[in-house]
Amino acid sequence: MIRDEERIVNHCGTPYIVEGAISWEKGLISEKLVTQFDTEILVDPVVGGDPEAHFVETESGRKIKYRKLVLATGTDQVLPPVPGTDLDGVLKVRRTEDVKRTIKQVGAVDKVVVVGAGYIGLEFAVALKHMGKNVTLIELLPHVMGGRIDEAMAELVEKHLRELGIDLLLNARLVEIEGNDGRVAGVRLEDGTRIPAEAVLSAVGVKPIVDYASRLGVETTRLGIKVDEYFRTNVPDVYAMGDCITTRCVVTGREVPGKLGSNAGQMARYLGLNLTGARRPYPGVVNAAVTMIEGLAYGAAGLSEKDAADAGIAVEISRNTSSYPYDNMPHSEPVEVKVLYRAEDLTLIGAEIAGRLNPAGFVEVAACLIEKRAKLEDVIRMSYSSHPELTPKTSKPYWVWASEPLFFRLAKKGKARSTS
Repeated sequence: MIRDEERIVNHCGTPYIVEGAISWEKGLISEKLVTQFDTEILVDPVVGGDPEAHFVETESGRKIKYRKLVLATGTDQVLPPVPGTDLDGVLKVRRTEDVKRTIKQVGAVDKVVVVGAGYIGLEFAVALKHMGKNVTLIELLPHVMGGRIDEAMAELVEKHLRELGIDLLLNARLVEIEGNDGRVAGVRLEDGTRIPAEAVLSAVGVKPIVDYASRLGVETTRLGIKVDEYFRTNVPDVYAMGDCITTRCVVTGREVPGKLGSNAGQMARYLGLNLTGARRPYPGVVNAAVTMIEGLAYGAAGLSEKDAADAGIAVEISRNTSSYPYDNMPHSEPVEVKVLYRAEDLTLIGAEIAGRLNPAGFVEVAACLIEKRAKLEDVIRMSYSSHPELTPKTSKPYWVWASEPLFFRLAKKGKARSTS
């Protein structure tokens, strides 16, 4: 395995590393994941190669032959396209050295602006608040999470952030990072608002690292390296997987962003099977994702309403309020659940959940149902577990309970049977 960093930081853990909730060493990905298979790790950036001769060349001059080459170059962080991104105090958290610099710089400041209210932006805003910082979170869109989640659920998250003391500004366009003597002094918004700051953390997104792939003649797009369902590129014996590739939605087949660690792990297993002789076509991304925001969790899989509208898919929407745990147990809290079905055939294509619980297992179930193209009646009849301290009541299992209003509504019209 060839890489250009001495150690690799766990990207999902960076908010907790910067905050100090995770020690530096525990925030790094274990080398044993690779070395346990007697695989060599070579820290020596690849600078060239010849796909016809089947070799790559590293910065030190080594030429390494291959039978199969896998590109897993990942992504780099995007900075806002505004003046001032070169100022001292503009923080990045993608690469290991970036995280080190951010830890060093953020400890000495009080006022921090986070730009972008997606998953990482929200998590960093909370982590910085835990550190005692004055945090302003700026989002260009009308709601957090990229504006792609249910509006009512987004408003739950937004209310929670403000209750934590985070200054959340929506519909706010950053136009400049202002400086003084080469350091961040604040930010200016399109409406003229100026916000004092000693540091600005960018959470506006990532871009695939494809420069080396392009030099090998590998075809790329704005979303990454182009691959087929077996992760083959257009160049013989060159494969690609993870955040650096283009991904297609399992529901629509359209190219969609899919830069999640969970997606990369799944892709690696598919590719590993295929490189050892199996033929297992990758079905596409379900984009199952979860986040925790100071006790309030959100999770989703499949399409949002906006995704469906963009794809021209008519949907049936159903939602309900369940609880965690049983609603007659002490400290029970409400849990909001929502499902999207394709109107044409009542196939489940999206699911969302929000509440004070760990939603990961439930989101994984929803992802499997979506991937297996479960119909409304399949969801109504699905199996589930039950325990007063661990789940909702047996009468209110999340995806069944979310689906029942739609089932009953359609039953009254004689349309509840899922189309086969």
